Amino acid sequence: MNTPLFKIALTTTLITTLTACSGGDSSTSKSGYIQLYNGSYNSPYTRLFIDDAERSGTDFGNVTTRHNYSTNSYDISLQYLDANDSYITIKEQTVDVKDSVTQLLVMNSDFAEPAINELSVPTTSDDGKLNLGFYNIAGENISFDVYLANDDGLFDTAELITSPTYLNELDLKSIDEGYYTLYLTQSGDTNVIFESATVYLNDNASYVMMIRPSYATQDDGIALDIVTSSNSVTQLKHQAAQGQVRFINTIDDYSQTRFTVTRGAQSYPSELTANDTYSNYLELAPNSYSIAMTNDTGDNIVDNFLLTLEREQSNVGLFYTDKEFGPRMLTLKEDLTPSSYSHKVTVVNLLDSYAGQNIVDVDVVFTLNGETVDDAKNRVTGIDQYSQESVVVDNETYTTYVLYEDNGQQIVLMQQGDMDFSQEGNYILILEHDEASSTGYKMTLERTITQSVE
Repeated sequence: MNTPLFKIALTTTLITTLTACSGGDSSTSKSGYIQLYNGSYNSPYTRLFIDDAERSGTDFGNVTTRHNYSTNSYDISLQYLDANDSYITIKEQTVDVKDSVTQLLVMNSDFAEPAINELSVPTTSDDGKLNLGFYNIAGENISFDVYLANDDGLFDTAELITSPTYLNELDLKSIDEGYYTLYLTQSGDTNVIFESATVYLNDNASYVMMIRPSYATQDDGIALDIVTSSNSVTQLKHQAAQGQVRFINTIDDYSQTRFTVTRGAQSYPSELTANDTYSNYLELAPNSYSIAMTNDTGDNIVDNFLLTLEREQSNVGLFYTDKEFGPRMLTLKEDLTPSSYSHKVTVVNLLDSYAGQNIVDVDVVFTLNGETVDDAKNRVTGIDQYSQESVVVDNETYTTYVLYEDNGQQIVLMQQGDMDFSQEGNYILILEHDEASSTGYKMTLERTITQSVE
């Protein structure tokens, strides 16, 4: 059998979790844990408070630290920080900690009105066995049949083990340690809609598989998040899922270009695309590819640039001119999550000169109305020439400044008011030269979002 994916990661986290997890709130032997899984697709970073103390937080598709408490009742609340750095309470409830059990809080659905469900997960299992359960947060009226295959890993020999409905009761099965492949079908159907990689599950542990929408390149795609005693999840992706790539040419010498993706004898050309405009997506299998860009008459501008695409990954091949080495390509990874309360902004710095001087790096500052660049919390500092950095901004409208320091003097290379970050999704912000602009520079904003938004 081929070496399974995730074996090392899952084994390591199970060994290290007991020493890595936060807590230590109890000196007695009877204690359990509180942990939060964030399955709310458009949520901001969500913080877990226990008895008014902030413990840890998590983004969508991940978990907080497991916090150890003596067996008792505790008041918990889930909160986030708004644009004014004020804590906003989402939910409050009481949790009863039980001995040797993790009280796993599952937040899901639209963050405007999230559902919070509590699962009781034993921290250990019988000798030589493991606990395996599936929790369905994929959506109302969506149910699945889950099949488990070992040995040959084929669906034809897989065993139906459970049929989780939306927000089902967690039914933990006791199974042997070993290598497994997971298959999902729509309930009552035998057409496979999800096939995992081969995964190794260890004994004396509990695994909760969160079935959720992938919010990636697939329409109505499914992902499985494996929640264990670790402080992070392992995400299983559909083995038949594709990736996607699109391109943008920022080189002003070429008004229209075409992009061609090649692997072996197979070539995938894009349509002819105008300068500073994103091409349509090309759907491709996960692999490494050679990228070429030609002008409107078919002459090669660049050839054989490498681009690697992972399963369910969305990439942008951005072409620009390096003033020393000529045309180059920068690969950007798009975040397609339909974020609503905060947004990831990938800032690309293509600026290389100011008043005849070389620009080593720039700062980008997002200011609210009445806020100075010194007061602003949303900023990216020191973005190197021809590189990219990311920042998370709140769901607001900003005046954005691009700053350069010249011998201790800050220079405003450009500014743009009313830059709107109030739509679901995330963003790419490109900084580049523009001879047609009064400043000699421009910034271009692009939104990235999955097509499978609820």
